[in-house]
Amino acid sequence: MGDLDIVKVVVGPKRDEFFIPRRLLVSCDYFSTRLDFARGKTYQVIRLDGQCPDMFKLFEYWLCERRGLSKFIDNAESDDSCEELHWDLVNLQLFAANIGEAALQDVAMDALQDLYLRCNWDINPELVTYIYTECDSEASYCLRSLRRWIVAMIAWGMGNAEAGGAELETVFGDCAGLREEYDSHLNKVAASKLDVDFKNPQLRLPSNHLRNEERQFGYRQCSFHTHRSTVGQGHCPHGHLFSPWTHSPPIDGYVESDSDRSESRFSSRVGSSLDNIPATRKATI
Repeated sequence: MGDLDIVKVVVGPKRDEFFIPRRLLVSCDYFSTRLDFARGKTYQVIRLDGQCPDMFKLFEYWLCERRGLSKFIDNAESDDSCEELHWDLVNLQLFAANIGEAALQDVAMDALQDLYLRCNWDINPELVTYIYTECDSEASYCLRSLRRWIVAMIAWGMGNAEAGGAELETVFGDCAGLREEYDSHLNKVAASKLDVDFKNPQLRLPSNHLRNEERQFGYRQCSFHTHRSTVGQGHCPHGHLFSPWTHSPPIDGYVESDSDRSESRFSSRVGSSLDNIPATRKATI
């Protein structure tokens, strides 16, 4: 490859360097615009000073391989870095939304679900606070999938817990819009005659077309995807990217976890978010 076939992307405050084939970068509209072929200008370097290099490694892998991220979960589990991966996946999902890569948004969302399932985590309170209070509500199009999933996780993990009442009230008081979304979720679950205590948002079933008796314990394949409202009960448009966790026996929307939910342990590592979502720990594009 010649020099013009490779683009250097400089990421983060320490200026980590990534060398990516131009043909891959221009497949993303965000980067294609910045490479500016239309006017014959060639930029050899793109700077993403506000982003997290570890998050960008996930993006680079997806850009090159167009696969799910299950191998990163395996690696994180083996070297005890699941908490770090957690924030990288959150930031990847937001980064993907900001640059308009819907398929990557969904892959990141799948991986986040899988990580919580693998680690047997309850919802991270710091994640709830970050998404609901530090991210700009005007950028709700970037936050929609994460907010739906967070609400479902709260309902599943502590919705009917006696001890969770006071904690829930505190969270609702701190996070504008959360109570309304939570109540709406509970009403929808009740209308479906399902039990929120068994509806595990970590568990993604390998189909969108499920029988009523199958819908008790998990969520449809595309419940937290960007195309959820358009795909209906049809096939996921990028189902081939799913991680191995989805290849379980076909069931309908809810899958019960037979393990006890342990107390979550997280580090604070919100390194990158959206350039149009001001936050104290944001990253910028």
